[in-house]
Parts: sequence; C-alpha cells; structure tokens
Amino acid sequence: MRKSLLFVTAFILQLVFANFLFAQESNLNEDYSAYLPEVRAFNKQLAQTPQTGTTLTKEGLSAQRKMMESLFFGKPQLQPSVKNIKGPAGNIALRIFKPDTIHAVVMDIHGGAWSLGTAAGDDLFNDKMARACKVAVVSVDYRLAPEAPFPACIEDCKAAAKWLVNNAMSEFGTDKLFISGASAGGHLSAVTAIYIRDSLHAIDKVKGVNLIFGCFDLGRTPSSRQATDSTLILYKKSMNEVIQLVFPGWSIEQRQKPEYSPLYADLKNLPPALFTVGTIDPLIDDTFFMEDRWRMAGNKTFLAVYPESPHAFNFFPSKMARVANERMYQWISGLCSK
Repeated sequence: MRKSLLFVTAFILQLVFANFLFAQESNLNEDYSAYLPEVRAFNKQLAQTPQTGTTLTKEGLSAQRKMMESLFFGKPQLQPSVKNIKGPAGNIALRIFKPDTIHAVVMDIHGGAWSLGTAAGDDLFNDKMARACKVAVVSVDYRLAPEAPFPACIEDCKAAAKWLVNNAMSEFGTDKLFISGASAGGHLSAVTAIYIRDSLHAIDKVKGVNLIFGCFDLGRTPSSRQATDSTLILYKKSMNEVIQLVFPGWSIEQRQKPEYSPLYADLKNLPPALFTVGTIDPLIDDTFFMEDRWRMAGNKTFLAVYPESPHAFNFFPSKMARVANERMYQWISGLCSK
C-alpha cells in the first residue's frame, strides 16, 4: 500500500514538474533559416559601425540622445495626440495612437537604458500595433536619469498606469489593458504590472504583458556580465556606463531589491506574458530567467527566440524584425478576443 502511494505521488509530481517545465508556448520549432543571410549582413554592418561616445559627460549624453532620436525615421499613418496627466513631479506626457476601432488599450514604455529615448521613438512600432491589433496605444514619456534620479522613471510609469486603470473606459471605451516595453521599457513594464496587481488591485484588467528583451535583474545576469567590446548594440563599455550613470553609488544588493529587479519579485497571479529576445543579445539570460520564473509562478508564457539577432533587432528594417513584431501583434490580438 505504501509503495503504491509513493508511486502515485511520484507520478503526480512528474506531471506537475512537466507542466512547469514545458507548459509555455514557444517558437523554438520554427525555421528562420531563410532570414539568416539578411541578419548576418546587417550584423556585419553593425560590427563595422563606430561605437558611441561616453554618456558620463553632459555633452556625451546629449549627443547620445540626439543620435538615438535620429535613428527613428518614417511617419506613422495614424496621427498621434499628446495628453498630459498629473505625475509625482509635474505633468507626464502620454503619446496616444487611437484607431477607429478599439478593442483594448496598450500602455507602451519606451527603452533607452532609463536615460535615453522618448515616447515618440516608438511611433512606427506603436502605429503598426494600433492598426494591426485595433488597440489604442498610450506611450509614456517618463523622466530620464540622471536628471531625474532612478527610480523616478518607475514612479512616472506607476502614475500613468493608475490613470489608465481609472480612465481607460471613459477615454477609449474599454478597460482591457496590455503593457508593452522593450529593453529598459521591458523592465519598467514588468515592474508596472506588479504595481497594478499589488497597489491598484486591478490586475484582472491587464490581459497580457509584452516583454521585449527586457532587463529584469539590475544586478546583471551572467550573459549581461559577459558582454565584450565586440558585442553588438549593448557592448561592455556602454553597459558599464549605464550602471554608473543611472545607479551611482548603488550596491548590487540595492539594485536587486524586488521593487527594482522584478526577477526577484513575487510573480504569482500575473497575466500571460510574451517574452521576445535574440540569441546574441547580452540580455538573453534576463529573458530566459524571467520567463521561467513567470511560468513557475503559475502564469502563462510564450517564449519567442530569434536566431543570431542582437539587442533591439525588432526595430531594424529586416524580415526577422517583421516576423517578430507580427508575432507580438498576433499575440495581443488573440488575447483581445478572450
């Protein structure tokens, strides 16, 4: 009898662990070989591009910000509007794309190492998302470091989330919400989702979280620490400078507190999440570790990994980028209908 009980217990545990280990959907069986020649040619061009200057001087940081703004070209089909809401240190500008038909509202949080970028930098991505998914997209122009020391960016995103939770129905005709962000924006998206769950008690309104090559451990994961001077986009010097610029005087332990590093937070009772990353992104461990913890906490996940693709690849003019972005749009559209 005891042996039978032990056998049944072991069998049940196997089923439970199998569900934890393999329950998530993924694109790992899909063939992207047809796109690799273009990816490799583009990566070769990136490798030959001179590395950017320092961000640790006022002049260098200003130059970096101007350069980042110049990378985004083209005009969106929808005309964005700007709405100012009250934040913890003055007004916060929300850049809004509003199609004729709206099934949900996506809160977009731009990337840029918490110190670069603007909501307008996501215009083309957000315009396509709004039209493809029939969603309003609300992008947050949060305060940047070092002028507004970290965690000012988190506080602004929380204020924007609170405004959306309270006003989405009256402004857009729906209270279905999504949160989406890339890189530093992926980090802020995860932190914001946890805030909506714990402080606003409105996580039931959030139907999905789109986490694009986010940084989820501010103490840095192994792949992040192993970045070299030849790593594309996020090379060693630039990543080290981010720590100095955004977190001056912060210890690893301080940066890894759960309220700042969502990898260490309680992740139970969160919405489905789509995790996107390229295989040569130094933040790949962040995505793999966070997807694992999100899933192990009992939430649904989709893991989308793209071969030989560097950080920020989905903003490049490539077929691989288009495929990755279309996956995001399809995922959001599918959850809108539920």
